[in-house]
Amino acid sequence: MKPTIVAALSLIYSAVALPAAESLRVLPSNWQYQITSLRGPGCPDFGKDPDVGRTTRLTFGQNTVDGSEIYYWFVAYPHLRVDLADKDHSWCETELSYEEFKDVTQTVKSADYRLRLHKNGTRVIATYDLEKGVTATFKFTYEENDEKSVCLTFIFPRPSLPANTGASQITDVVTWNGPLASGQYQKEDSSVVEKEEIYKLPRCGAGKIKFRTELSIAGRKGLKGFVASEHSKDAAGTEQYYGIQQGFSYDWEKCGK
Repeated sequence: MKPTIVAALSLIYSAVALPAAESLRVLPSNWQYQITSLRGPGCPDFGKDPDVGRTTRLTFGQNTVDGSEIYYWFVAYPHLRVDLADKDHSWCETELSYEEFKDVTQTVKSADYRLRLHKNGTRVIATYDLEKGVTATFKFTYEENDEKSVCLTFIFPRPSLPANTGASQITDVVTWNGPLASGQYQKEDSSVVEKEEIYKLPRCGAGKIKFRTELSIAGRKGLKGFVASEHSKDAAGTEQYYGIQQGFSYDWEKCGK
């Protein structure tokens, strides 16, 4: 995607740290994620008008205030869904830019902290219904887009991981095996991190994060199963999916130490 197209979009979401004891927190005063490119059948809507229909977008962040420093930020994918009777595989490559600020108005950039990825694995919010013998798989591969890369792959449930030795690939394995259903409303599930697998951005204050999200479903002919998100019809009668949400985890370390 050309930078001029990216600059014209308003896919910008920011976060402000909640008040807490200074000694407990390791985080900048303000930070921002921005979607800078999308590619793939699971996100064909880069640059589309969000007022016309739901688009791939950043939705919300989660964080603790007890000093455990657990943070997630979620991306919603309205076009990312699979059905055993129809489309059994879809994917999207998402690129985000990250920036740190000293002030809540985001006018003063800073580089006091280094962003770290994957301290607490990945969260997925979705609806699903899988008959016995049907398996759904989410696979996430992260690639830091500045000076070096790391791949993190998640498929539920996962085996224990080796300690991070600096290798370029870290693999989590997570699967959903039927019979399994979320019910009418979306359900949040998390990968289980037995050991911290942290990847640091190459520089403090800013960076690019790129990740590939894949969704697939498998089972023998005649079985039923799907993975999607909550949906409803708009005024024109068009089905609008809220979007499966993927939450990537992160935290920070203080620079200059």
